[in-house]
Amino acid sequence: METLTAQEFLRNSLVIIIACMGGALVGAIALLVVAARQIAEIEVPEDADFFETLQYVPITVPLALDLLDLAFDIFSAPISWVILELLGLQALQLITVFEGLIPGTQVIPTLTIAWLIARGMKKKRRTLLRSALHDYQLSERQARQARLRSGRPASLADEYRRIALPYPRDREVVEGEYFEEDFEEPPPDYFDE
Repeated sequence: METLTAQEFLRNSLVIIIACMGGALVGAIALLVVAARQIAEIEVPEDADFFETLQYVPITVPLALDLLDLAFDIFSAPISWVILELLGLQALQLITVFEGLIPGTQVIPTLTIAWLIARGMKKKRRTLLRSALHDYQLSERQARQARLRSGRPASLADEYRRIALPYPRDREVVEGEYFEEDFEEPPPDYFDE
């Protein structure tokens, strides 16, 4: 029986961890492709909260998000946010990101467990927690839509995108650089090179 040195043990452990993360990433991508096709056929009510949304979505969505969380650890939070936005499942965003940021929960399929709990719940049964979560998500969605309708920027990035950049009037010509809109004719020695 051979004993491993500490360096060999760490190297082997790192290879196993990277292989598990790679397998989880491949599985997450495959499940997300399947989930996107399944979600296209499902109509989730616009005012559905977290548990109601989980009752409508197929198991592939929570499995894919849990595998993504396993593959990327805390870096899966922004990726999950974008994926859920693209799938039209905004009710799952807040809790999924919160769960993704808690260290040590990556190996526990928390969203899949929540899906199983949601399937066991009766539809439209309102508890105090579900009502508070539903009201918060609905108010956030309405506030976002109101900002978009009013013409006010939804974020600071949108505000900066709307500001026009000033055109430099006294710009010097850099050797080798020529823009047709800068001059009516090119400089005299521009084409002599």
